[in-house]
Amino acid sequence: MSKSELDTSLSGGEVVTRFIRREVKSIAYNEPLAHENLDTEGVHQLRVSARRLRSELRAMRSVLPREPWRELSEDLKWMGAVLGELRDLDVLSELLSGHLVLGTTLHDTVMAALDERRRRRHRDVLEMLESKRYARIVQRLGQLSRHPGLGDMAKIPAAELFVPVLWGASCTYFERIGDPSQRRSDDGLHQVRIATKKCRYNFEIAALFLGENAHEVAQKLEVIQDILGKVHDRVVAISFLDTLGPREEVDVDVRWALRGEIRELRPRWVDHYLDARHKILEVFAHDEVRNL
Repeated sequence: MSKSELDTSLSGGEVVTRFIRREVKSIAYNEPLAHENLDTEGVHQLRVSARRLRSELRAMRSVLPREPWRELSEDLKWMGAVLGELRDLDVLSELLSGHLVLGTTLHDTVMAALDERRRRRHRDVLEMLESKRYARIVQRLGQLSRHPGLGDMAKIPAAELFVPVLWGASCTYFERIGDPSQRRSDDGLHQVRIATKKCRYNFEIAALFLGENAHEVAQKLEVIQDILGKVHDRVVAISFLDTLGPREEVDVDVRWALRGEIRELRPRWVDHYLDARHKILEVFAHDEVRNL
């Protein structure tokens, strides 16, 4: 498909089943890895599948019947939260280990605290993977990947169903960002990241029937998400050091380095946002898209 070519042959039902089947395959592959010694990458990919599918279902909610999709979305939220707590500790450990001097008291204190928290989260993940609720989630995903139960709506062209939704999601994104150059708190930047992620998944879905233009938007939004994710990781790392209670002078070098990285990363997203906004408007500039 060319950059501007609209694929009218793909139905709404095909779009829904394609995304579900992708995540079913991902879960089937990564579950054994996550379960066996709680492989870090397996846990990460399992969480990615849960959160990505939940975001995709949210983006497609206007065409999905309330049930069983609402309940499935709640199940995926639970699954992502349990896996996320362990994954967040892995990210935190990797980030802080790069700023701590091996063998120092501060290094040993931080790593011991992280290891203790990870042991608790390990137990939570194992309990989740062995729970009846998780088994039901996997079974339901398998069923829905074969029979999504969309009724007549499944036969409607995907572009006709999703382009108006995509435009609405884009407008909402622009409104939430407002002036990208305005000063924002750490939490404000985190909210920008969340809004970016929601918009990105709408364009990932749209790439199936809008082609390369939509795919490029999704990629640019992913860059913004990655930059702001790094900011958030460092904010969380500083907050974690606060919970340990060391005197400021003990870990001042670590805090200084993290805050310096935050200052450097903070403005980087703006140019990417301006570029993404231009690309988003380009998607809707084509007559065949605008007329849907």
